[in-house]
Amino acid sequence: MQRSYTKNYIHIYVWRAISIVTGFLSMLIVVPHLSSNAELFGIYSFCIAFTLYITYADIGFLSAGQKYAAEAYAKNDRVAEMKMLGFTGAILLLMILPFSLVMIYFSFFPDLVINDLSVEGGNIAGNLFLIIGLVLPIQVILQRLVQSILIIRIKDFVSMRIDVVFNLLNIASVLYFFRDGRYLVVQYYLFATLSTLIGSLIILFLIRKQENYDFFALIKEIRLSKTEYNITKKLAYGSLMLTVGWVIYYELDLIIIGKWMGSANVAIYAIGFTFLNFIRTLWNAVFSPFSQRFNHLVGTGSWDGMASLMKSLINYTFPLVVITTLVLALISEQLVYFWVGAVYSPSIVILQVLIIGTLFGFVSRPASYYFSANTKYRFIYLQAIITPLVFVIGLLGFVPIFGLPGVAIAKSSAMLVSFFISIMGIKEVYNPILTLRKWGIQLLTLCAALCFLVPRIIDRFFSSTESSTVNLVSLIGTAIVIILVSCLLLCATTEELRNAMKVGYQKMLALIRR
Repeated sequence: MQRSYTKNYIHIYVWRAISIVTGFLSMLIVVPHLSSNAELFGIYSFCIAFTLYITYADIGFLSAGQKYAAEAYAKNDRVAEMKMLGFTGAILLLMILPFSLVMIYFSFFPDLVINDLSVEGGNIAGNLFLIIGLVLPIQVILQRLVQSILIIRIKDFVSMRIDVVFNLLNIASVLYFFRDGRYLVVQYYLFATLSTLIGSLIILFLIRKQENYDFFALIKEIRLSKTEYNITKKLAYGSLMLTVGWVIYYELDLIIIGKWMGSANVAIYAIGFTFLNFIRTLWNAVFSPFSQRFNHLVGTGSWDGMASLMKSLINYTFPLVVITTLVLALISEQLVYFWVGAVYSPSIVILQVLIIGTLFGFVSRPASYYFSANTKYRFIYLQAIITPLVFVIGLLGFVPIFGLPGVAIAKSSAMLVSFFISIMGIKEVYNPILTLRKWGIQLLTLCAALCFLVPRIIDRFFSSTESSTVNLVSLIGTAIVIILVSCLLLCATTEELRNAMKVGYQKMLALIRR
């Protein structure tokens, strides 16, 4: 059994970085084409929002099953691993079937869920619902299967390599589906879904070859099992409550807006929401490689290793999160202009508020891995109940005052509450307040300098308000340079960071030379 996962982490970070670049290209190319028709873009965004159910259809058992499958893998118990994955697969199948039937029903009556549809809008919505009901479930089930097998081995870079290729294919297809005045959004979504499904089939073949994985044995284990249910039920129900809370405060924005404010407001909010998902992908790339490592450490009883991992994650990501959040907030006005044009200027304040809410992830993300790995049900339930409650109260309080931006304010308020709950929950292994004290003065000084310099750089070089791909790429490139230079300045003034970078560089060289 492999003891060091450093090489895997490096591979994951490299391919996640490439994946982030393709995600940026997707925003750069796909979203402007989709948003060229505000009404249809709003309908598309609203219909796609329903796919959040299928994202969480395992009702918490998939994440719970991955935890115990990872522990079995750490103990080199392939049979227990397959039994756990087979059980979670059966749960997923059971929950997806009613979703498919409902989506097929909506495909015939889309006006039941979207107000004020035109004839064209109704046809597009109906076709999108049909694809979501018939094709998407197959793609998701297959994707979840290959991801689970790779994630518990900390080898998800294998799937990332294939995903990058098919993401680039999907991006390139936009030039065909949205050209010469055509707006073939249904055909584009069907193509993207099918190409992702084909990518998962290729990954399945690679797992069979590289891991000598017996998929026939796994298929035989796809059934509901009382044994696996008893093992996972407590954590699964905790995860289910957390998932329900997460969906309420993080995923229902577009559906709420579409139902009560119309498709035009969905389009305005969707710009900020789309960029927020890109930022989530960015931070997920930083934190998620360590999620299964927490499970491995629990499986082997390495509590000191867990405390060390938590401290390192929070200490080293805090400056990066603060600097990145601040720079993105400062450039958000020009980002919206260059990305989708001045017609979406109401999206600017929404984007800024949502970006600020991501600041708290340097504690919330590793804390969520810790709670799950160590079955800290008290804090799992606290986050599951209090966070969505704050969001709902925020909607009732902020939307009447601020209108559409009130939804973003309510969301970021919920993120802040989750941050405080996370601090309380991980204090027994590491107190994040120590990190805040450690970096406080240096970061405040650096942030003050950025607040002074970045707006002046934007005014000097990016004063246009016209939509422009060239300007958008230049703006993002400038932001990346500012973030990197800021982090390097911080490293130059901090001995601990210099030493950590030196050790990381030496490990990378050693791996390359093997």
